[in-house]
Amino acid sequence: GPDGRDAIENVEELANSAAGYDGRTEEPSLVDFLQQIALFSDADAYDPSKGQVALMTLHAAKGLEFDNAFIIGLEEGLLPHERTDADDEHDLEEERRLLFVGITRAKSRLHISYARYRTIRGQMLRSVPSQFLFELGIPESALPSDDDDDDDFDADSFDTTRGRGAGSNARRDKAAGLSEGFSGPITRGGEQPSDVAPFTPGRKVRHPHFGHGTIRKLINLGPDSIIEVRFNTGQTKSLLLKYAHLEPL
Repeated sequence: GPDGRDAIENVEELANSAAGYDGRTEEPSLVDFLQQIALFSDADAYDPSKGQVALMTLHAAKGLEFDNAFIIGLEEGLLPHERTDADDEHDLEEERRLLFVGITRAKSRLHISYARYRTIRGQMLRSVPSQFLFELGIPESALPSDDDDDDDFDADSFDTTRGRGAGSNARRDKAAGLSEGFSGPITRGGEQPSDVAPFTPGRKVRHPHFGHGTIRKLINLGPDSIIEVRFNTGQTKSLLLKYAHLEPL
């Protein structure tokens, strides 16, 4: 049930924390690690006079507003969550609504980010940007480029300013935009790399494991391009093109 899944996620997060502690500590010990992760209430420790950042889940943020809001981790597997059924539009729409809750918490400025890499179950893995990121109509100039790579900064991010004059109408328009979906490839600087050119929406492809399918979306991010394929098995998969081993038909 849900309680069991939450318990498993807590254990996995504990494993992630332990792996991170072991990697950054010269002489790791169990006692020291347990002392560092001792649980306490953020509410009890919060001092508004110090201008601290308030952290909360999107569910907990309902009904609240802030001058500046940050939505972090907009990645496949986080939002939408890995337990979301990609073939169930109702499930996906619920995840979109949750993102909309976060977006509308910002009164003046909203920041959205995703990590290039994330530690999952103790392993460092390349992250896939959330499909919702490309449904927001973000201008190309706001998307990170390959030239933005920096050894001291491991996250891609952008921000957007949102006016308040339109009030609830602007929020309804924003919600409608989330449901309209993405209808074409996003490119950088108008470039269309040759290895991406054969993979256009509507094209039939074959995957060595999933079989035959039809391309639904292409998100052109150069070497990190993402392709969404609806396979004949009924499954819909978002894949990193360079690792997908897809054969155009």
